[in-house]
Amino acid sequence: MKKVVILLAFLFFSGQAYSADNCLKIEKKLWILQNQIVDKSFRQLSPGAWAKYSSNIKAVYLGKQISPKTGKKLYVIEYTGGPAGQIWYKLTPKDVTYQDKTFRYWTLEPMEAYLAMRGGVFYLSKTMIETYMRMTGGNSWSRILKEGSILPSPDCRDITEIKETTYTFPTGKRVKATVIRSKENGAIVYCSPLVPFGMINVKSSQENNSNGLIDYGFSDGKAKITKSMAANAKLFPVLPLNGNINPPDNFPKFPLK
Repeated sequence: MKKVVILLAFLFFSGQAYSADNCLKIEKKLWILQNQIVDKSFRQLSPGAWAKYSSNIKAVYLGKQISPKTGKKLYVIEYTGGPAGQIWYKLTPKDVTYQDKTFRYWTLEPMEAYLAMRGGVFYLSKTMIETYMRMTGGNSWSRILKEGSILPSPDCRDITEIKETTYTFPTGKRVKATVIRSKENGAIVYCSPLVPFGMINVKSSQENNSNGLIDYGFSDGKAKITKSMAANAKLFPVLPLNGNINPPDNFPKFPLK
């Protein structure tokens, strides 16, 4: 089954009954929000845009580049703050039908990756990325590129609470943001198409923690893994999978989780 990336359509749902019209309104809000984020927080970014998170991870957008391994033209994001890693992805449209209406979601589909580890820079194909995710129990790259199949749209018993707010960062910067809250478990997502990569904060009441964006900019971000390093990257050694396998201690786990 082909996997895709989707940001918002299946994040948080509660267990109250609402009208079908209300369900459709929620679906439309999520559809508009996701497509705004993909368009403004990814597609329209200028190379050098960056975002820094409370986990000390920094993400930098490197623009659209030609893969030295496959020759495909792909978008590139690099993460640093641990072992440096780059995700090369394409924008993929996915259609979802709900109440006889079709919504076209734009999603981010990872196609390849480069990891700086002991021994040099390593290349992962799309198939190897999926293997990596199975080894680490799911997607450890980031909440920005949350991998998963598009699930069926919520029925009328499962509704997210969505509202608008103004989010203030520790630096004093303020942006208009959307809050998505689970009425069932209290989990909250803050996101906005006005910041690089869209995601601002994720708070879980169950874990009593948060991990979020603390600063951002739209220029001056630099790559740690250069084009020549990527061109000379070695093939990543994939371990055979037999049930649940714990990866080596130095196996990179990328943010934000």
